[in-house]
Amino acid sequence: MTTKLLRQQRGVASIEFPFVVVGIMVIAFGLISIYRLIYTQARLDSTAFMLADVVARTFDDKLVIASLADGKSLKESVNQQLSAKDLLTIAQRMLPSGFDDDNVSLVIDVRRQDPVTGLPDSVSLAQGANCPAASSIDALSELAPKSQREEKSLKGRTATLIQATLCVEQPFSRDSQFELSGLVLPARLSSNAVMIGGRYAL
Repeated sequence: MTTKLLRQQRGVASIEFPFVVVGIMVIAFGLISIYRLIYTQARLDSTAFMLADVVARTFDDKLVIASLADGKSLKESVNQQLSAKDLLTIAQRMLPSGFDDDNVSLVIDVRRQDPVTGLPDSVSLAQGANCPAASSIDALSELAPKSQREEKSLKGRTATLIQATLCVEQPFSRDSQFELSGLVLPARLSSNAVMIGGRYAL
């Protein structure tokens, strides 16, 4: 009787073993997928912040004013200082390897106050595929403080606002093991960072 019972238990164990292995594999691949997702998003966030910080520190509105006086458009004037293509190349090197260059895109938004009219002007520089920002730069205008300096050229002037939006299309398309876990991973990851122009005087 005991021998028969042991045989039955062994038979059940041999049947259950493949399901246990499959279950462990699904859990393992699921954990790997979640880790890769969190890691990629973190790298995307830090890269977007770095790009916004670089642009905010180097953008000089005085050069824009001089360029506008020469008859150039605002976009042409900003393009003389900022190269979305070069910034995207830097971003691609900072992101995890394995992404197609065509799947990475960048948008730099600049919002400044025209010192002559006092009205806000904004311009966008884009490089790569479509990369919509979570919020338009104009919708974030309240983040830009106004100068309290007594100098006529500075008093009441609104700070320049910089927004960097970075997107990656199909970030997990090459990872076939993720598909085995049954998890639905996002087809696009994006991050945006907003900074105040570094040449702003309170």
